[in-house]
Amino acid sequence: MQIPQLTFTRFIAALAVIILHFGLFTWPFDTKIISQLANKSTVAVSYFFLLSGFILVIATFKNNVLTDTVADIKNFWIKRAARILPLYLLSITIYFLFHFDYNPDIPLKWQIQSFIYSLFLIQTWNFPMALDVNFPAWSLSVEAFLYFLFPWLYWQLNRCNTKKLMYVTILFWAANTFVFKVLNESGAPHNFVYFFPMLHVATFIAGIAAGILFIRHYSFLSEKRTVLLSITGIASIFLLYTAYKNWSFYGISHNGLLAPYFILIIYTLSVSKGKAISLLSSKPFVFMGDISYAMYVFQVPVLEIALRYVPFFQGKETKEIFYYYLAVLIVVSIVMHICVEQPVRKGINKLLVR
Repeated sequence: MQIPQLTFTRFIAALAVIILHFGLFTWPFDTKIISQLANKSTVAVSYFFLLSGFILVIATFKNNVLTDTVADIKNFWIKRAARILPLYLLSITIYFLFHFDYNPDIPLKWQIQSFIYSLFLIQTWNFPMALDVNFPAWSLSVEAFLYFLFPWLYWQLNRCNTKKLMYVTILFWAANTFVFKVLNESGAPHNFVYFFPMLHVATFIAGIAAGILFIRHYSFLSEKRTVLLSITGIASIFLLYTAYKNWSFYGISHNGLLAPYFILIIYTLSVSKGKAISLLSSKPFVFMGDISYAMYVFQVPVLEIALRYVPFFQGKETKEIFYYYLAVLIVVSIVMHICVEQPVRKGINKLLVR
């Protein structure tokens, strides 16, 4: 099953994160109304986790059959590694070349430990180091762990009937939100509360469960597309209003609180029809979604290279050059996607997948 209209949402989520990191002081994101919304863009990373779970389930649906288990776990992991590692490792290498400055007075192992943890995608497990190297890449550390868990989680969740699956998902979502709230209020280390992989598993579970339920009840959801659209519209207006008013629940939204809303968005886009959906499914929009991963992992390296080596960018504040930087980032991401990501992934799959 193919749902190409969802691909562009990755671009929107990646763009929201980039604006949060580097564009908040640029018009129009510095205006009162929009800044209140842009400040909540941290939830976009949870959307990535949930969408990953959903898409992985959709990918298992072939010949109108939802398999009981992942057919070949080894091949699954190889394909996932081929998907994220080429650009990730390149971004980490660039970051290392920019930031490593050998000091003979400090043991080498202490100077490179953050890079080593990042190299093996385990920086969030040693949470004080989660943001040390190419800080947005913390989410890839979590994503790698979620990919590792997927075959087992999928097998367990797919065994549940619809009612039990919904109960289990709600339970994990509510428990995770409660734990996040308690940890946040208790003064637990920020990097642990926000970036520790186990605290994002519930969001991934919600995505997997949403995918299973979508396949099982596709006909029903398609028949109710108008109802879904209405509910999603009302929910969107409510969230926009509460974000503008800065309601307190946004303080605990980082780790998947908005998962039910994300599922509504995904379901609505997946079953809707019309010109808007056709546009989102068109090649240009799908391509923009395809380059979003490169945009995400290279947002920091591209900015640092521009500020250091490109005369136009040197000596300027980020708010002055944000749109120029964004244009350069998009161009670099296109090149990386076409010249590195696609060929390396195909080469790895051809060589290793059996």
